[in-house]
Amino acid sequence: MRRVAAPVQFLIGMVVKAVLNLLGVRGGRAVVPPARAGRGTAAAAGGGDGQAGPSVRRRPLLGLMFGSLAVGMLLMLLFEHWTTRVIGVVALFAFIVSGVFLIADPAFLAAEDDEV
Repeated sequence: MRRVAAPVQFLIGMVVKAVLNLLGVRGGRAVVPPARAGRGTAAAAGGGDGQAGPSVRRRPLLGLMFGSLAVGMLLMLLFEHWTTRVIGVVALFAFIVSGVFLIADPAFLAAEDDEV
């Protein structure tokens, strides 16, 4: 297997970091906007009742999930060239990974336990 050059790895890392920052993830924790930092941090993070807040913002990740599903399905079903197949598989993989991150959010799982 061929190794990727260091500058390419750096650029890929920067792109992944930018995407995760847009989704609100930094080190597995939610990003607290500067306007909320300080007094309202505890209330913003967990609602003040001791529960953990969500680790990602759900709406952008949900949009990414359904968008990657649509792109992946269209590319896989409508085109037969190998490049569109590769892009379609990557989009479907992104759909699966984003769905797992939506489901495996600790705040979502804790809310499910409270209903039982």
